[in-house]
Amino acid sequence: MRAKLFILFVFISLSSFAFDLENRDSSQSTKLTFKSEFMSQHLWRGYAMCDVPSIEPSIEITHRFLTAGVWSALSANGEYFEIDLYIKYTYRGFSIGLYDYYCPGSISTNQSFLNYRQNSTKHTLDFHLEYMGNERFPVKAMLATMVFGDDINAETNENYFSTYFEMAYFLSFEKIQVDYFVGFNLYESYYGKKPSIINVGIKSSGKINLFRNKYIPLQASIVNNPLTNKVYLVFGFGF
Repeated sequence: MRAKLFILFVFISLSSFAFDLENRDSSQSTKLTFKSEFMSQHLWRGYAMCDVPSIEPSIEITHRFLTAGVWSALSANGEYFEIDLYIKYTYRGFSIGLYDYYCPGSISTNQSFLNYRQNSTKHTLDFHLEYMGNERFPVKAMLATMVFGDDINAETNENYFSTYFEMAYFLSFEKIQVDYFVGFNLYESYYGKKPSIINVGIKSSGKINLFRNKYIPLQASIVNNPLTNKVYLVFGFGF
């Protein structure tokens, strides 16, 4: 069932390559976006979730200040699978949101998507506070705390309430944006045994004209996790 839903999700997202699926209502206040990305591997907050390429489709709807969406990832070998649901409210660059990460491991897992029982669920609820700057103040910041789910300290059987903080500075050069970012684990948690920098790097992104007026987004990142002493070079493109 999960595999069928994922295939349908990918098919809908890929259809944005052939059709313009960014639609607005008559009041110009609602936007619906479908897209897919193909990544050389999936990284998250300084950690590699898989070591093979992944496909990452998403569907998002925005109405005025409110945004809701579904994002997913599946590795080429099927050993990593994830579906995320999220909702957030944005006003003047500041956002508050709640993300539901469902990470059962392999797409063939027997874990139920509807299982929200503590100590057995593969869902994690992550509460976000974010800021997105502009050209005059090109800074981004995010504070995210896991408030429920698969974030358990094995010794105490209680939640870590793992918290991640990231800051980024971004610049634009013609049609290319470059982000310089650094992310921190604030205390012993899901991210590591001690406070430390866990995600530092540079990301560049832009678009190339494939044909007519169809542009393909490209991205490349170099990421270092000083806590694990690992470096990643990641490429991706989307539709």
